[in-house]
Amino acid sequence: MKESNSPQENTIPNIHVPENERVLAYLKEMHPFKEIILPFSEKRVSQDTVPADLIGRFSSMSSLPENSKYVVYGREALVHPQTGIIFGFITGTSVIYRLPEHLLQEVREGNISNFRIVNENGGNNMGDLESNWVTSRSITEQLVAKCFEYYGQSSPEPEVVHLNFDLDLTTPRTREFEEQERSRRMLPLAMLVGVFVLVVVLWYAANYFITGF
Repeated sequence: MKESNSPQENTIPNIHVPENERVLAYLKEMHPFKEIILPFSEKRVSQDTVPADLIGRFSSMSSLPENSKYVVYGREALVHPQTGIIFGFITGTSVIYRLPEHLLQEVREGNISNFRIVNENGGNNMGDLESNWVTSRSITEQLVAKCFEYYGQSSPEPEVVHLNFDLDLTTPRTREFEEQERSRRMLPLAMLVGVFVLVVVLWYAANYFITGF
């Protein structure tokens, strides 16, 4: 790795920890000749597949310290500076996070429908990643900050953090919520169809009486 006078570059965390074995293998497979880890800058991100509007997504998270934002094998990534655990990365059009298992369980119990466990999708060669790597439009910066705090714990039994459905998720999309939304969207259409049918019936009735006399 090239030497640098940047304080962050001189304190790069050790990411060769057991928790990162699978995610490092995945990221290396995509860009094996890229630097393993460098502090984040836009020019270091492999821009061949990542849309411009996603580059800097992690960097813009003000609640996370600068020394948690890196580029790993050409991909923008979140790394805890003390433990070295990678808990987020961006690939293609997907922003992927590593949720603590108990948080993921709370998501499952909450019946949130737009959380996708990436190793179950069968695409992008993510089948070998751990089962707690997820992507979702509902994840907020506050939830990412909770992941940061959790993965910074080095004790054998890390302190448990819990999901706050009002603050950690944007518009929680339960299946019940989606069905209600679908019903609300269908109601105006049903009313419009009903009005149209009524107009047609009245038109035929008026035409019948007019032509009948």
